Amino acid sequence: MINRPQRHCWCGNNELKSFSPDYLVCTKCGTLVSQTGLTPEQTLVCEDSKDFYGKEYWLSHQSQDLGFPNIYQRTRLDLSERSLYWLRTLLTYKLPPARVLELGSAHGAFVALMRWAGFDATGLELSPWVVDFAQKTFNIPMLLGRVEDQQLEQQSFDAIVLYDVLEHLPNPLATMQYCFSLLKPDGIFIIQTPNYIENKTYAEMVAKNDKFMEQLMTIEHLYLFSERAVEMFFKHLGCNTLHFKPALFDYDMYFVVSRQPLAQNTVEQISSSLATIPSGRMVQALFDKADEVDQFQKKWLVAEDDRAARLRVIEQQGEENTKLQTQLTQVSDHLQVIEADRTERLQVINQQATQIEQMEQHLQEIIEANHAAYLEVINEQAAQIKQMEQHLQEIEADRAARLQVINEQAAQIEQMGQHLQEIEADRAARLQVINEQAAQIEQMEQQLYNLQIQLLVRILRRLKLLKFQPISSSVLMEE
Repeated sequence: MINRPQRHCWCGNNELKSFSPDYLVCTKCGTLVSQTGLTPEQTLVCEDSKDFYGKEYWLSHQSQDLGFPNIYQRTRLDLSERSLYWLRTLLTYKLPPARVLELGSAHGAFVALMRWAGFDATGLELSPWVVDFAQKTFNIPMLLGRVEDQQLEQQSFDAIVLYDVLEHLPNPLATMQYCFSLLKPDGIFIIQTPNYIENKTYAEMVAKNDKFMEQLMTIEHLYLFSERAVEMFFKHLGCNTLHFKPALFDYDMYFVVSRQPLAQNTVEQISSSLATIPSGRMVQALFDKADEVDQFQKKWLVAEDDRAARLRVIEQQGEENTKLQTQLTQVSDHLQVIEADRTERLQVINQQATQIEQMEQHLQEIIEANHAAYLEVINEQAAQIKQMEQHLQEIEADRAARLQVINEQAAQIEQMGQHLQEIEADRAARLQVINEQAAQIEQMEQQLYNLQIQLLVRILRRLKLLKFQPISSSVLMEE
């Protein structure tokens, strides 16, 4: 859902989307815009004891509301933690005696460190109390009020630095436009401000307890920029050179801005510049000591990484040992169960062995008691077997005799077969003779028949002749 907020985005876009209960996000540049923050009038300090950025902002608000060290503690802490880091960046791009203005300089420690390095540095704050505190604590020049209200010469500064200030400005575009007018043509801005990672939703931040949640201070953090928004912001001001650098804290962004290409000073040039004044040599000594600490920290980090790796190995081994111990306990319990089962089985086996032994004894008694009877039965069976063997021998002898008779009968049968074959051959010969004789008889019968016919014919012929004359028997015989 798109809302029309009371405070528009710095880029002029009026259509912002809901991000969290108190912030909207610009659909054009990706900046988070507070809807419950201070108005431009409320950012001013008219009554130091009551106004938001008055005295209590640096005392009770820092310690009670935000949980940070108060201004008295930070005068000492910030020098070694933040100020040296910022000074290295400044020296990389500008060398003393360059003129520098710090907006929102707080207790003034960084302004003092810049001056010790040889810079012509001045601080600026809104609270009369904190301005007086900085002047007394570090003996530095301080300006009171908004930068737009100061009587400052145009194009007179080599650098303007803002650390954790940009997000507090009620009209950042107008303020930074004015600051650009104070810079020389090759002047630079060095800025630290919270870094909103685009496309990360408020719900995701809450779910993961994101560190950036601490920067959603809706009363004082009026604009929270993304890297894309910062680039658009300074391009809008006519600045095309912007270099992001490593930030001190992972929830911040840290960058250098200029209208012209940036030239960097070497370590030798920086050391030579610091060596020109006694306080500069003191600053160099602080850098050297910080380098030693940094090297120690790097070695410590390597050692810590190694320790962490070793700890992970130990923890893994501990977990494996725990697993092995658990497995060992399980195996031990299982062995106890097996041992109890084995004992129970052994008891059963012993009982069975006792029973078997008793049975063996009883069997031995039975065997001994019945040995004689068994022996007599065996002897009787042996006699019977002997008789059976004799009977078998007799049967075998009879069988042999019978076999001999059978063989003799078979020989006789074979002789009879041969005799029958001879009889059969003779019978066949005789049959052939009979058949031949039968054929002869048949021929003779045929001849006889033929003769009878001829005789009959002759008789008939004779009878025809006798009708008229008697035939004598002699004639018939001739016929």
